[in-house]
Amino acid sequence: MDNFLASLWGLLPKVMVVTEQESNHNGSTLMERLLEALYFYAALFDCLDSTVSRASMDRIKVEKMLYGEEIKNIIACEGGERKERHEKLERWIHRLEMAGYERSQLSCYGLMQARRLLQSYGFEGYKIKEENGSFIICWHDRALFAVSAWRCRRYD
Repeated sequence: MDNFLASLWGLLPKVMVVTEQESNHNGSTLMERLLEALYFYAALFDCLDSTVSRASMDRIKVEKMLYGEEIKNIIACEGGERKERHEKLERWIHRLEMAGYERSQLSCYGLMQARRLLQSYGFEGYKIKEENGSFIICWHDRALFAVSAWRCRRYD
C-alpha cells in the first residue's frame, strides 16, 4: 500500500478522497478479525434491514457477491490470500501522512449537505458526524465508513 500511495503522490493530485470501512480487518490473529468483522457486519446488516427488504434481489446479490466474499476472505484467508484488510481512519491518517499527504478539512457546508441528503431518504438510525475534519457515517452509534480528503504536502 505504501508503494501505491507513493506512486499516487507522484501524480500530484489536487485532492484525493479516501472512503474506507471504519473497522480493523487487518488484525494478525483470526480472533481479532473475527470479532471486528462480527461487530462491523452485524451493524451493516442491521442498517440494510432498515432500508431494503430481505427479499430484494439486489440486496441478495450484494450480500452474497460483495459482503459474503469480503467476510469469507477476512475470516478464512491468511497471508497473501487475504485481500480484505480494512483499517480504521486513525491508521489511514498515519499511513497517508507518512506517504507525503496532508489532510484537507471537509467543510461544515459539506457536512450539512451530507446530513440533509441522508435525512431526505427518511430512514432513521443513520448519522454523519465530523471527527478531525473527516466525516464518519454511522448506523446509530457504530461507525461504518470514514470519508477524508487529502492533498500532496508541499516541500518548498
